[in-house]
Amino acid sequence: MAAVIAVAVALTGCGELWEGASVDMDAELLQVEDVVSAREAFPQGWFSGGGEHFRGIDLPDDVVVLARLLPMTLSVVEPVEGDLLDRAPQVLHLAGWGQVTWMALSWPAVPELDLGPEHARTGVQACFGIDANHRPAPGHTVYVHVHPSAGERAQHLARQIGHRVVGPSEPGW
Repeated sequence: MAAVIAVAVALTGCGELWEGASVDMDAELLQVEDVVSAREAFPQGWFSGGGEHFRGIDLPDDVVVLARLLPMTLSVVEPVEGDLLDRAPQVLHLAGWGQVTWMALSWPAVPELDLGPEHARTGVQACFGIDANHRPAPGHTVYVHVHPSAGERAQHLARQIGHRVVGPSEPGW
């Protein structure tokens, strides 16, 4: 899991994060003890389940009540310079699925590929047990979001960090 996040972080380093950029994490929690552990790691995160929404600090302590809310989804948004990435693996390890995303990102021009700068619908998404569109998927995948007509950009970004694109282009954000 840490290796997947490291690849995603390296890819974000190929672009320029906008001022005030955030890193977001979403994770599905299937057991009460996982919800409690996630609340300890992210007390200001939002927990949703059973049609209800709570800040972590406001979650009920009663395990019977928590069990009725399962599965719960944890959503966290923090500044990029925060420590979300240090705490995320302990929650993602427990999750049925999860993702970490960076969306306030611009890709630079790549003149040798005749690609101008790109600012819209760009980002990096590390997925665990789901694909980029939240459908169940095995394993872990890092997605680079580029304009559909700029597929060469994804190849270029992967090469910048010593990797390669391993799958076909998919519709995304």
